[in-house]
Amino acid sequence: MVQQTFISRRSDLIKYAETIVPNHGDDIVQEAWFRINRTVTATVDVIAPDSYLFRVVRNLAIDVKRKLGREAETTRDATPEEIAAVAGPTSPERDFLAAEQMRLLREAIDELPERTRIALEMRRSGQYRLKDIAEHLGVSIAMAHEIIARGIAHCRSRVRPPE
Repeated sequence: MVQQTFISRRSDLIKYAETIVPNHGDDIVQEAWFRINRTVTATVDVIAPDSYLFRVVRNLAIDVKRKLGREAETTRDATPEEIAAVAGPTSPERDFLAAEQMRLLREAIDELPERTRIALEMRRSGQYRLKDIAEHLGVSIAMAHEIIARGIAHCRSRVRPPE
C-alpha cells in the first residue's frame, strides 16, 4: 500500500522536498524509497500512507539541509591540511584496508554493464541529479533510480560480502 502510494505521489513528494532543499528533491525522494523499502514490508499496514511518506521526505530533507549547512560551515576557509587533521590519524592497517576496499570497489564497478556504470559514476560524482542521469541515459527517472540501485547493491555485495 505504501509503495503504491509512493509511486502515485512521487512528483508531489519531489516538489515538497524541493521546498525545503531546492535542487535535491529527486535525491531525497530516492533515499526515501530506499528507506521505505527497508522498513515497510507488505505485511505492515500504514494507517495514513500519505502522511507517512511526506513525513519521511520532510525528515530526510531537513537532514540534507542540515548536512549541507554543516559541510559549508566546516569546509569554509579550511586548508587541505586542516581537513586532513579532522579526518584523524592513519595507520598502515587503516591505509591497507582502505586501499583494499577501493580495489574491490573498482573491480565491482568494472563488472557492471556500461549503462549501469555510467549512471553510478554520474551519481557518485555528485554533479548530476537523478533527472539528469535519466535524461543522459534516455530512460525514465524511475528506471534511472532502479539502475543506480542495482549498481549500488552489486558494489555493496562485492565490497562487503555477507558475513
